[in-house]
Amino acid sequence: MPLTVVLDTNFLTIPAQFGVDIFAEAERVLEKRLEFVVLNSVVQELEENEDAARGATRTEFRIALSLVDRCRVVTHDFGEDLAVDDQLLRYTEQVGGVLATNDRELRDRATEMNIPVLILRARKHVELLGSPF
Repeated sequence: MPLTVVLDTNFLTIPAQFGVDIFAEAERVLEKRLEFVVLNSVVQELEENEDAARGATRTEFRIALSLVDRCRVVTHDFGEDLAVDDQLLRYTEQVGGVLATNDRELRDRATEMNIPVLILRARKHVELLGSPF
């Protein structure tokens, strides 16, 4: 059974910003068969950001949206109106997965919950905080 890696909005913009292949890097770091997952709320956030952005930033969101095609998009009923970050934490915890984010606050919340986190380090490679095993 593959390990689930749940990607957030800013992690999906890494390839456009820094030229890093987040999928290959995640596979390198985790050394397992992976399933990349994007919550439907993250897709909506990317679409809203793309519509609001201009120039290079708009291109980053457009590229991020194209990367969603390499992931399984999950529409999950959380039973309430939760913020996207809360949805990411809850879903990742439920599936026993790894959260991929560069958002410091989200990363800190995840590590407090003992959820392993993939982050971009030095703008060139992905690093794991915590252990998914």
